Amino acid sequence: MIRTETIPCNLCGSEDSTFLFEATDRLHGIEGTFSYVRCSECGLVYMNPQIVPEDIGKLYPSDYAPHLTATKGTAAGIRSLYNRLIKMPVIAHLVKWVTNVKIINSIYSRLDQNSRVLDIGCGAGAFLNRVKTEKGCEVYGVDISEAAVEAAKNSFGLDIFNGTITEAPFEDASFDVITAWWYLEHVPDPRATAARISKLLKPNGHCIIGVPNFESFNAKRFRDKWYHLDCPRHLCIWTPSAMKRLLKQHGLTVTKIIYDKTPWGLRGSLQYSLFGDNINPKHRNRIRQSLFLWMLLLPWTIIVSLLKKSDIIVVYALKTMDD
Repeated sequence: MIRTETIPCNLCGSEDSTFLFEATDRLHGIEGTFSYVRCSECGLVYMNPQIVPEDIGKLYPSDYAPHLTATKGTAAGIRSLYNRLIKMPVIAHLVKWVTNVKIINSIYSRLDQNSRVLDIGCGAGAFLNRVKTEKGCEVYGVDISEAAVEAAKNSFGLDIFNGTITEAPFEDASFDVITAWWYLEHVPDPRATAARISKLLKPNGHCIIGVPNFESFNAKRFRDKWYHLDCPRHLCIWTPSAMKRLLKQHGLTVTKIIYDKTPWGLRGSLQYSLFGDNINPKHRNRIRQSLFLWMLLLPWTIIVSLLKKSDIIVVYALKTMDD
């Protein structure tokens, strides 16, 4: 049984909120119904009552995709195609623009063998391995999943800390770049995470955080069937203004926000809307992993990104002060 408790807002601490909807796990079938509310003070959307920290590990099954290394199937095929395309000078720029390269070139081009990069919630380590291979950086990772840590070691030879970022034994002011891809929405105390990121960054270091965007067109359209709600694993659903508020509290100034252009989340939302879930083998991944639909929906999601209403945002921030 998953235990929950009533909490104040994860961002500002206010206890005043408005009920939005109830949701269930449409991806892995964790039992239960979970409520989401919007804070009346800061606008953060969060689960309340929220799962107690001790039970969060129960939400991640053994086949949770980010904790595994994609070696076969659709995901592996798409990754292989992407790796080939970005090596073709004529179309590489377009491919990178469409697929939102995780670290923009103005930062990535400066990384070298003397740079230290930390990825929080690194999963099986594919991103860190790419940075290490291409730039020769010292790379470090943190993940709560033992399976992910083992996969990163076996697949890429990476030494990943198994635990949370607040537990990791890194020295203050020791990293040039800290990334957190689809991580901050999973943690019960995002303020502690942001504070730790700020402590670990060198002066003028960069943090790059990817999160779902509750101000997206699809979040409003699909509500509890919105793919990036990912109930019950996502405890907080962010917006650009909420992210700016969080980071500013810890001496991190937002310098850029990139709005996702891909139909990744839209396919999942359509899967939930038409079939109800992605669990039943009769319809599993019929829409969610359709490459044809990815191509068909791409023009629409590019337009949505230009309107700043994408499912996902990547927030770039600079450490502007020492605590």
